[in-house]
Amino acid sequence: MPLFTVSTLALTALTPSSAVFAADDVPTTVKADVERRTVLDDVIDTENFEVGIQGGILSIEDFESNPWISAHVGYHISEHFYVKARYAQAKAGETSFEKLSNAAPLLTDDERELTYYGLNIGYNLLPGEIFFSKDTVFNSVFSIELGGGSTEFAGDEQFTFNLTANYRVFLTDWIAWDLSMSDYLFNTEVTGESKTTHNLNFATGVSFYF
Repeated sequence: MPLFTVSTLALTALTPSSAVFAADDVPTTVKADVERRTVLDDVIDTENFEVGIQGGILSIEDFESNPWISAHVGYHISEHFYVKARYAQAKAGETSFEKLSNAAPLLTDDERELTYYGLNIGYNLLPGEIFFSKDTVFNSVFSIELGGGSTEFAGDEQFTFNLTANYRVFLTDWIAWDLSMSDYLFNTEVTGESKTTHNLNFATGVSFYF
């Protein structure tokens, strides 16, 4: 058989196979069918000032847990830092000693009134989101606050150190729902000895931004 014929047959036999390989090498484009959903994406835009009110419980050491109400004014220095001035009131209950004995009360009604005012600096630690349903998402932020102020209680006025953990959920770009836990530390001599008391507070409320 002539050499030319052999070469022609060999080339013919290889051609279909090569075409298959070439076809297999062509990439296939797949379009993803992703279902879009609408979410509520509100956060503070240019609002730097904040005012808010809260209600909750203050556990006054040695004097039971009592209703607590407070108001604050804040200013957001930057995306991460803010300052907050707070004024709050509560009324102390009775000590275990007063309940179990027939002795005279340790404090008068006026002396049981507790008033706090102070200034905190806060840091936005963990911004994030909270899912109320698969279609409703709100922005949120967890922050910590440190500060100091003054507490008027039991006929005395004491410097108070404050540590607060705060969680905010932004319902719109100008309203937030606040949840906070705080510890107010100050000295008292009500029970006859000077000691540093830890007064734990849980509160919730709303803040308005403008």
